[in-house]
Amino acid sequence: MAVAAALLLAACGPASEAVTEPVGSPRAALSSQPVYAIPSRGAPLDLDVATWNLEWFGDPNLGPTDDALQLSNARDVMAGADQDVWGMQEIVDTTDFRQLVQALPGYGGVVASDATVEGGAANYSASEQKVALVYRTSVATLVGARVILAANQTEFAGRPPVEYRLRVTLNGTTEELVFIVLHAKAFADAESWSRRQAASVLLKDYLDATWPTAAVFVIGDLNDDLDTSILAGSPTPYANFLSDPARYLAPTKALSDAGIASTVSYPDIIDHQIVTNELAARYRAGSAAVYRVDAYIPSYGTHTTDHFPVLTRFAIGGTSANVAPQASFTPSCRLLVCTFTDASTDADGSVIAWRWDFGDGTSSTVRSPSKTYAIGGSYTVRLTATDNAGATASTTRTVTVAPSTKLAGRIIINEILANEPGSTTAAEGIELVNVGGTKVSIAGWTLSDGTMVRHTFAARTELLPGKSITVFAGTSAIPSGIVAVAASTGQLNLANSGDQVILRSGTKVIDQVSYGADLAGADGVSMNRFPDLIPGSAFVLHSAMSPLASSLGKRSTGLPY
Repeated sequence: MAVAAALLLAACGPASEAVTEPVGSPRAALSSQPVYAIPSRGAPLDLDVATWNLEWFGDPNLGPTDDALQLSNARDVMAGADQDVWGMQEIVDTTDFRQLVQALPGYGGVVASDATVEGGAANYSASEQKVALVYRTSVATLVGARVILAANQTEFAGRPPVEYRLRVTLNGTTEELVFIVLHAKAFADAESWSRRQAASVLLKDYLDATWPTAAVFVIGDLNDDLDTSILAGSPTPYANFLSDPARYLAPTKALSDAGIASTVSYPDIIDHQIVTNELAARYRAGSAAVYRVDAYIPSYGTHTTDHFPVLTRFAIGGTSANVAPQASFTPSCRLLVCTFTDASTDADGSVIAWRWDFGDGTSSTVRSPSKTYAIGGSYTVRLTATDNAGATASTTRTVTVAPSTKLAGRIIINEILANEPGSTTAAEGIELVNVGGTKVSIAGWTLSDGTMVRHTFAARTELLPGKSITVFAGTSAIPSGIVAVAASTGQLNLANSGDQVILRSGTKVIDQVSYGADLAGADGVSMNRFPDLIPGSAFVLHSAMSPLASSLGKRSTGLPY
């Protein structure tokens, strides 16, 4: 059942910006051994730049409740991702921040309230959200840091930007770069939008006047998108930067245009990077990316942060061309189930990402995935491999899958929408799919939650191989173009706090799923098996595997069954 929707992006800032929560107490030194292996996204010849909002980092009362676990996870992400510069937001506990930097050998860090930041202590207290910069000391040296536009507290939500100057040496060339780390006003209301828009004008005027010929990065949680605003019907408040292409480039605008999200629960990208024209020609085209590290850290949004790192790369000094990887794989099929073993290589680095297109409209980003096809036949399978410098290569192979008649019918629960969009509980839904090779009569079968039977399938109900049927809580929510029925009891009553879904034939349990609040806490976001259509595979948030929030009655990609 739905819960009342909170204001968009509420985790990015408090309703009142005067935060006085106590910070945490010192803990034991963080182990140097990572818990989770995060693949590198660093390019040895380029400057790798990341922005990352660490939700209420170190605050004992807000954000992730286990601060020691948040600290450990943050260390794993930063050590593994291998970036040269990190612009960070929502740093609360400076003791935790120093432990984080100390656990990253070869890095230095400066938080806004440090004495080395001009105007820092006067504008940032020990207990409020602060911005920070972390940098690789073999690449960069801190020249200076200062709070800017401190007189405009209202426009900047009480957290004015901090300007860090780094002397960067790469590929035999040394130059000074300016990094402005920003954490803009949160919330999707008219007043907040107006304050972000006013802050954007102030910041651009400052850059135009202060750094007219400098190489400047503006990185951070802008709390708004660059195509259209998170405030419905409004333009982006950063239009003044985008409308001046002679002096500014926003590499992350491409992510906005592609509909890629930078937070765990919301569809927009609100973490961005904007650079001056002195850097525009050196931007590695296509390198802007949201790094979905939740693929490597369990319950990432609960224990680490609600934002993902956003990455870019820039050519600094006399960089040479990167050698693209060689994409290769070996298929092995038994009846309808195929295993694809990756054999890709990279001559000057490592392969860090894989994109599989299975030839039937479905895909995967697992390195060596298994795939169950709905029907037999020949499929053109394509693998695209990406190396740690962002170069890609692809290869295709034709894979023959055995006729479906050799495999018996099998019905699985494939997708569950417990937290329906808005407050109309009729939109709750459960999707069943026949992943086997013969049709199955499901007449008289039942669907139950953790309390009672909620639906009984009507006489003569059959499910053909590779097809789905979705049970919605009410008829009014059933969309056109899919096979669906309304629950025979008039409700599904799926709890957002956690529940069970059980499919039975008589007393025999055909399939069952138990889920927690982590899979039902986002309004309108379903949970789906990942990989899709694989019996026994784990359930994940649909938004973690697809740009779609849900796909009841269709494949996870939105294509029809």
